[in-house]
Amino acid sequence: MIPASLYQAIYINLLFILTILYVISHQDLSFRAIYHGRDNYAASLVLSIILILFLGLRPVSYHFVDTVNYAEKYRLLQFGLAQYSPEDSDWLFAWFMDWCAQFMSVHMFFLIIELGYIGCTLWACKRLMRNNVWVALLMNLVAFSFYSYGINGIRNGLACSIMLVAFSYILGSNRDKIIAAILCFCAYNIHHSMALPILMMVISVFVLPKFKNSLKLTIAFWILSIFLSLTVGDWLENFFANLGFDDRLNSYITNDDYDDQFSSVGFRWDFLLYSVMPIILGWYVVIRKHVSNKTYLMLLNTYILCNSFWVMLIRSSFSARFAYLSWFIYPILLAYPLLKLPIWRDQGNKLNWIMLANFGFTYLMWLIRK
Repeated sequence: MIPASLYQAIYINLLFILTILYVISHQDLSFRAIYHGRDNYAASLVLSIILILFLGLRPVSYHFVDTVNYAEKYRLLQFGLAQYSPEDSDWLFAWFMDWCAQFMSVHMFFLIIELGYIGCTLWACKRLMRNNVWVALLMNLVAFSFYSYGINGIRNGLACSIMLVAFSYILGSNRDKIIAAILCFCAYNIHHSMALPILMMVISVFVLPKFKNSLKLTIAFWILSIFLSLTVGDWLENFFANLGFDDRLNSYITNDDYDDQFSSVGFRWDFLLYSVMPIILGWYVVIRKHVSNKTYLMLLNTYILCNSFWVMLIRSSFSARFAYLSWFIYPILLAYPLLKLPIWRDQGNKLNWIMLANFGFTYLMWLIRK
């Protein structure tokens, strides 16, 4: 059995090798070659299955943080010491966990969750970037926090992956919109925090297109959120905490018991710098180069609006939890314009450099935490 302490090292170094191999073997590609590429979907499927098995069958260990807490709750359900209640917060996940506990081991339960987490990410990549699923999948797998939400915040991670699939359906036919609504319903009842990306997606699809230069409006709102956070950040935290739509939100904002577990608490300029990268790319592509489509604008505006909410609450101890409500869209926003929109003559080289930068940040953060 692989020691729990080695899991992240194996995961990140495997993806390091795969990323480097892609970059070396795909030099100097034009946009036409990228856009009309014949992607080997089978390779993406095989990699996904390997990672689902690898992470899903992980040992129950504190190296995987909340995995232990989920396993303990699962044990209580198996022995009848706890039971599902329709009044439970995030009732869909609670019901599914209770149902699984009746006839399968905790490892099989984690395997199914991993199937949903990585499988939905693969599904979204295939729908959004059909000819380049391998690249899109790699961008997601190496993204900062992707590994963590596969083994730690698994409910949040699963709900976010389902939302990615919903994004791929929302601009389609009426039938597709119904599918998107069902997926949003599932995501919300797995983790209530999905209310934020669902609401921002609805605004991006049905409200913002009525305004000319909608991207300029959302970028202006993001900049305003920084000013508000710096000037009235404490008031905003109290305001959102007192809304009372989710007890977990209140505790994340107001609870300072875990401040010592973070490298720094306060206005996270490092996180802000990380968050702005897709916004800068989006500004360059849409406003400077005048290249866009409805899907990219919807994804970009949804990300910016969600990230603005996080910026207002950036000082809270669990601000990283809020950040992920936009960060889960981050790798899609890097991959989509590079694979679907004509931006540069040497687009293949730009794609390679952005892939390396995306992975490099994740690798650097891993080394720092070690």
